[in-house]
Amino acid sequence: MNRASLVALSTGAIITSAAAIGIGAAHEPPSVAMTRSQYEASLAAIREAFPREAERCAALPAADREPCRARALARELVLGAALEERYRGTPQATRAAQRAKIEARYEVARARCAVLRGFERDQCYIAAHALRGRALLESQDPYAGAG
Repeated sequence: MNRASLVALSTGAIITSAAAIGIGAAHEPPSVAMTRSQYEASLAAIREAFPREAERCAALPAADREPCRARALARELVLGAALEERYRGTPQATRAAQRAKIEARYEVARARCAVLRGFERDQCYIAAHALRGRALLESQDPYAGAG
């Protein structure tokens, strides 16, 4: 084996090892655990913010009201799931938070479609559903297309 091949293989091994370490570190649970009282206080703050955002949305024109309300609900859903993920620190909580983000994007996209009419509305719903489907498939096996 010549020197160039040996250097190339060594470099590849180092890069692969560094990537594996980085990926492993990204999935470790947070080192500082959240107490139950901190979790409940944060959850209460998230739930208290929604009525204020809903009031703000109610003052908007009819065409903007539903998308605004959907964004507020999506924000509450995502923040709650992220908080749960931080509190639990389990792979299941991480997947639930990822799923919450996907569902939130889907609901916001559907709310934007509601103000459209006819063919544009149908196409908007189809696009929103397709985007959700792709995101769900990618969340199941994120590295399938990388090989």
